[in-house]
Amino acid sequence: MRSVLPLNLTDKQQSYHGSHSTCGGSDEDNFSQAELFNEQFFKVTFLSNPDSTAHAIFILNFLISIVGIVGNGCVIWLLGFCIERNNFTIYVLNLAIADLGMLISALAFNVPFITILKVADVQKIQWVFWQCSLFTYSVGLYLVTAIGIERCLCILFPIWARCHRPKHLSITVSVTSWIVSALFCITEFLLHYFCLLDLWFTSIRIMFSVNLFILTPVMVVSTLILFIKMSFRHQPGKLHTIILIILIFFVITAIPYGTFFFMSTINYNFHSIAVPVFSLLVILNSSINSIIYFFVGIQCNCKSCESIKVVFQRIFKDETEHAETIMT
Repeated sequence: MRSVLPLNLTDKQQSYHGSHSTCGGSDEDNFSQAELFNEQFFKVTFLSNPDSTAHAIFILNFLISIVGIVGNGCVIWLLGFCIERNNFTIYVLNLAIADLGMLISALAFNVPFITILKVADVQKIQWVFWQCSLFTYSVGLYLVTAIGIERCLCILFPIWARCHRPKHLSITVSVTSWIVSALFCITEFLLHYFCLLDLWFTSIRIMFSVNLFILTPVMVVSTLILFIKMSFRHQPGKLHTIILIILIFFVITAIPYGTFFFMSTINYNFHSIAVPVFSLLVILNSSINSIIYFFVGIQCNCKSCESIKVVFQRIFKDETEHAETIMT
């Protein structure tokens, strides 16, 4: 089938002519593993002729991205200018910025697929936006993992959390997440730009291996600990409810994206529809958090509807209230 994009690195029918990248091969028999992966990577990621199903999903991605941009923009505005910051809001603010960057990059990346623009003519620009989305995706992964770890430490070691937690831990972890993700993505971008494909291929493997085999298990364990702890509490705080929901949604939606690209480095075959589907999952993950904050924080009032600012103030006041009673 034409929609199946094999990544079989020993298939002699595959040829590499540099049509998807500035790095071209010289002789088909001398293709390295990295060169063949590079060709297939661009074919899988930048579909030149998406079918009707893929086209419909790209349109859905576009629409959800717009909703998510508005939602994350509101979160950034509220946490950045309207609500007093605390340990948790620093994480949420950085996560919202990462999600906003992810959605803007995804929005720009999907534009050629749903317009009359020829995808082949804008692939270099799309490559930049894909790098930006990878960068912000990684930041979000690091931040969500850090949030899960810290909440679990607060549950398991409440005295440490109350008395010995470093004052600027949230800021340090957030800045480190941005720096580490930037170093990974800039290195990967430069290696590909200068056609150092073997090193580029290795960096791709390392990046997604760390995400899949180190951060993902830590996130899953954190989710299980929070779930078990909350199941024994009659009235779990809104903060912990929000964290648990965010972790669950991230595992369900964002982790398959990293898994897909990691598996593509070990000679698996992928249907072209996987690209828009996995992109849809990541876009949903980046868009859903602002909705989670509102619906978990809201309390129905028969007389009037609460403003978003009041809802957010209740959520993050909840963080302070439950810090002292986390083991009760």
